[in-house]
Amino acid sequence: MTAEARASAAGSSWPALLRAMRPYQWPKNVVVFAAFTFSAGDAWLPREPDTWWPLLWRTAALMALWSMAASATYLVNDIRDRELDRLHPRKRFRPIASGALPVHVAWTAAAVLAAVALPVTFVLETGAGGILLGYCALMMAYSFGLKQVAILDIIILCSGVIGRAVAGGAAIGVEISPWLYVCTSFAAFFFAASKRWAEFRQLGAEAPAHRPALAAYSGEILSQMVVISAATALLAYALYTIESVNVPSNGAMALTIPFVGFALFRYLLLLNGARKTDAPDQILFTDGQILAAVAGFVATAVTVMVAHHS
Repeated sequence: MTAEARASAAGSSWPALLRAMRPYQWPKNVVVFAAFTFSAGDAWLPREPDTWWPLLWRTAALMALWSMAASATYLVNDIRDRELDRLHPRKRFRPIASGALPVHVAWTAAAVLAAVALPVTFVLETGAGGILLGYCALMMAYSFGLKQVAILDIIILCSGVIGRAVAGGAAIGVEISPWLYVCTSFAAFFFAASKRWAEFRQLGAEAPAHRPALAAYSGEILSQMVVISAATALLAYALYTIESVNVPSNGAMALTIPFVGFALFRYLLLLNGARKTDAPDQILFTDGQILAAVAGFVATAVTVMVAHHS
């Protein structure tokens, strides 16, 4: 191959590589801001930039680094699954499965992303680096076999959400409340179970051929898991707003419950309605009403925390 041909091939790989990195998934890394949000008025004050700016940029940097590391795991996962993905009605269009992105380019990109993200995160904060390293190791195990173990596959996906929240606290030196583990665990289980349920419903009898773990599930069991985890997540958050020592004792944080409830039930409504899909996580990042609820939640939570400490 001539130098011109190699340059042309490399240039055509960039759009495919970007799509394979799944940038639509990056917004989920905003979970790292949980500790920053709920430490308003305690670790930082809005009117004093010198208190919040160092924490904000560290959290933003962590989100960017986590996005890079997560994209590395997506690439490895798609490399491993490319043969099965070619038989899937939607996944066959993924860059690696379709052949738009050469496997060797994907391996190289994954290695580079991880090689940058992990060391820099350790420099940012050692604890946060250790959590990200553990996440990457677990996702490698997931891609190389653990995804085939029913229930464990969902729990592993949950651990990534919890890891993001805990790493966010570690990066800015904020003590993690036990309630953070409880709320994020049930919320993460809800979204992971809804993803499996959507896959099962969309693919029907062919589901196990595309994801072996689905052979151990049934539509009834998965729907029960979604309902139970949704109710538990909302209840856990409601109790957090009242019982946690890290929120105002007057119960003002309960003002955020309607935003959480609306977003959760709006998601369920879309999941069961016209936007039926086997990739329901995309709903979270594309629905304007859910995004508005998230914005309202953050604004209300910060206002309550600041007012409490003023």
